[in-house]
Formats: sequence, C-alpha cells, structure tokens
Amino acid sequence: MKIEKSGKTLEYVVIHKAIKHAYFRVKDRQIVVTKGPRIPLQVIEKRLWDNFDQFHELTQKQTKTYDELSLFGKSYPLKIIIGAPFAYEISTTITLHLMKESDIEKAIQTLYGYELKKALDGLTPWLIDALKPFHLHPLPTKIKYLKSKFGSCHTRKKEITMNAYLAKLDLIYTKYVLLHEYAHLLVPNHQKPFYDVLDLMMPGHRAIQKALRKHHI
Repeated sequence: MKIEKSGKTLEYVVIHKAIKHAYFRVKDRQIVVTKGPRIPLQVIEKRLWDNFDQFHELTQKQTKTYDELSLFGKSYPLKIIIGAPFAYEISTTITLHLMKESDIEKAIQTLYGYELKKALDGLTPWLIDALKPFHLHPLPTKIKYLKSKFGSCHTRKKEITMNAYLAKLDLIYTKYVLLHEYAHLLVPNHQKPFYDVLDLMMPGHRAIQKALRKHHI
C-alpha cells in the first residue's frame, strides 16, 4: 500500500495482531505498521498522512554501508560476498558470505555473537581465578544482541547474559562486564557495597566503566 503527497510516495504495510495499540517502524524503506483489531485502518492512514514528511524522511535515509568492521578493538577491511550461505573468514580482512544484501545487519550480529563466544571460552581460566576469592564459579552464559545494556545477571536463575556488541570492543570491556555481572550475585543492586565488591574483583574498573559509557550500542 502507499500514500502519495506533494509528489512523494510513502509505502507501508499493515500487520494485524492481537494487541491493543499500533506500532510503527521502518524496514526495507517502508513503514511497517503492527496494529490491533480495534484500531480502524482509517486511523492508521490518518497518522501516516499527518506525519507524512517525518515518515518519508525515515524511509529515505540511506541504508548503512560497511567498509570495515571492528573486532575486539581492531579494525578490519570488510569484504562481502553475496549469494552464498552465511559464513565468514578472518585474516587481515573479514570476508562475510551471505545470501542477499539485506542480510548484512543480521550476518554481522551473528558474526559478533560467534566471536564473543570464542572469546568467553578463552577467558574461562582467567574467570575461574578471578571468582575464586569470592567463592563463585562460572555460570551458564547467554549471548544476545541487546539494545540498551552490555550485560545482565539473572540472580534467581544464576545466569549471565552478555551483549554480542562487546565483540566490537577491546577485550578489557568484556572482562569488566563479566565481573560486573558476577558481582551482582553478591550484591543485587548498585549501591556502595556492590562497588566495594567490584573494587576487589577488578581494581581500576571505574576507569574502564567510564570509557565504556562512551560507546553507544
């Protein structure tokens, strides 16, 4: 479906779900609207018409291009090969294979997830030694591409989640986030006792935390 206004065209698609509200997002240069059954299509069309210029601008933003990738703080030229199942090789260049160009974002996220998993496996001996004085031991760790945080600790399930984004950054940040989350097993909140524990786990962590805040997910 599409709307035309002032010589411009706005393409959109409507997805019906059992929800109360309507949600608007941009995908493949069109507006994807997810709406509940009680919201008339006319309401959606009016919202698109009234905010036409804003929605149109969002759809016209140039798709992000990649000339290089950062992996644990080091930049690599990126070579993309279209038309092959997902795979990648890392040497002086990162070569990324994918079926179609629109898969680039997902493929890069997958690559980061795999590389962070390798890094975490390699850090296991270090982590065991770091946790030993606190009578803790490594827990099951999930890797996800989180939108707003670098890691989390599920204290009840005794489970750690790490953001695949960390594979972009120097390994010291992965170490910091790991110990930060394990410290929550001893102190769930971020009050002074928590930072007292973290001071013992990782002396100098405050400078690392400050530097990490400059990186936007």
